[in-house]
Amino acid sequence: MKKILRYGIIGLFCLFVSGTVKGQENFVYKVDFGFYFDNLEASDPWEGSRTRFAVKLAPEVGIRLGEKHTFMVGADMVQDLGDSTFLTKADYTVYYRFKNDNFGVYAGAFPRSNSIAKYPLSFFREEFNFFNSNIDGLMLQYQNRKRTGYVELFIDWYGQNQKLRIDEFMICGSSEYTFWDKLFLAGINASMNHYKNDYKLKDSYLFERNYYNVYVGTDLAKILPFLSEARVTFGTMSSMERKRFLEQESSWINHLGWQLDVALRWKGFGLRNAYYFGDSQMMYYRQYGGDLYWGSPFYQSDRYNRTDISWQWKKKFLSVKADFVFHYTPAGGVSTQQLFVLGFNLHQMIKNKKAVNID
Repeated sequence: MKKILRYGIIGLFCLFVSGTVKGQENFVYKVDFGFYFDNLEASDPWEGSRTRFAVKLAPEVGIRLGEKHTFMVGADMVQDLGDSTFLTKADYTVYYRFKNDNFGVYAGAFPRSNSIAKYPLSFFREEFNFFNSNIDGLMLQYQNRKRTGYVELFIDWYGQNQKLRIDEFMICGSSEYTFWDKLFLAGINASMNHYKNDYKLKDSYLFERNYYNVYVGTDLAKILPFLSEARVTFGTMSSMERKRFLEQESSWINHLGWQLDVALRWKGFGLRNAYYFGDSQMMYYRQYGGDLYWGSPFYQSDRYNRTDISWQWKKKFLSVKADFVFHYTPAGGVSTQQLFVLGFNLHQMIKNKKAVNID
């Protein structure tokens, strides 16, 4: 009941703001709707088979000052289909955004979809971004004028309770640059996770995880003009983690791995293959599961191959993606996964010259 009341208040506030500034050029709005289907089969021993159906509604309203400064408030509401509880997961958004041709700044609780980076699946699996839509903290972005490179850094303070001495946060960064007419590229993704929650950890007072992905590659799309993407990258896909105890100092446990990625795209059709080899990662996954490990659990294997066959269609207000995935590990054999994601930008369908959508 408290959850319904809380988001009812947010909804009333949105209506108040829209009513107050309606008809003014500085009124901005955004309404996103999402549908998510994910079916994973024969995925033992890394993860149990499961099926997820869910819908999401994320309305936001705000005020824009000039062309670069925006203040937004709204809600992000997720409903698992078949769940008798109303609003399986709900969160608020309230943030400041600065954006010009090169720089972007977000401060507050803002949608993760504002990220310009592409983090690997060892960092965040597909469903994480749908069911955990917000970043609570600060995000800084830079893109050069030629759009041949970017840098992004954010801190997500996703859990805090000072009375219980709980603090949970993540610092994440990404950068990629292309050279020689975009023929060659180099990039890095990195993440530091700090988790202090005595009530969940039980056997330790702090759990730390660091991930890093450094790669080089090429995109041969200019040489093969019939393809919109022909990207090949190779680099390290590694991590380090440790539990810390009050009685004794603990050492980092390093997991060194490598990954080769090949991605081809022709019109809306895509084929991607990722081959990982190296150390087994996520050593405490069986203890903590997906609550603490947000990446794909298949990286627990020392060898892992993933093949995606996809189709994607996108218009101004509608995006559709269907993905058929084959996972292979020596211990588990072949498992299959079907993904279907539908997104509506409802604000793009509203024709109101006196109000401006935020996109």
